[in-house]
Amino acid sequence: MATDNDQAAESRAHLFARLEDVVRGGFESRQDILDRVEEDVEDEFGELDADDLADLVAELEAHVRRLWDDQRAREASWREPTTNDAIDQAFAELNARGIVALQNAGYTMSDGWCEVNEIATERRTPPRGAVFYHGQDFERAVGGGGLLLAFGAYEDDDAKRDAASAAIAREACETLARHGVATKWNGSVTSRVSILPFEWRKRCRPHTAR
Repeated sequence: MATDNDQAAESRAHLFARLEDVVRGGFESRQDILDRVEEDVEDEFGELDADDLADLVAELEAHVRRLWDDQRAREASWREPTTNDAIDQAFAELNARGIVALQNAGYTMSDGWCEVNEIATERRTPPRGAVFYHGQDFERAVGGGGLLLAFGAYEDDDAKRDAASAAIAREACETLARHGVATKWNGSVTSRVSILPFEWRKRCRPHTAR
């Protein structure tokens, strides 16, 4: 039977590992991550004694700073474009071609669709469809498991929606391939596009822009 101490140790290990993924992920600035440490601790542990909270927050903030410095040192050795650079370029091209292409959109599939749909409503020219991956996909990819992409067409006619969605998936695969990113898809609109496993090397964001 797990004890309170075991659970606390597990929560602590989870926080440290999660921060490493966030820093390696490259989507947030160092200050954004530091600003959220206390909230992350409270979410993981609930109410803590004020001194214990302050001590753990200080330890995690120091951990973030070390991780950040280590990550920037690794980035300095990346002489060639990385797979993540290529994905960035492919997603930028898809956005320019009338498809909402979003990385790290929310944490779940429903979160991701909410985010891309909100962006779609803000575009002056209605987009043809969307391609994205969410936070759980990102965590899997950072761990070396490849990256799954969700997709779909903005098509009001039910009879045409599947064919239009399949066309969005094919366009995403073709665009990624032009940028040197290997994908796999079985052609079914009920299956997601898979970017084959690769080493996650996304450069840290120096500011908060997304």
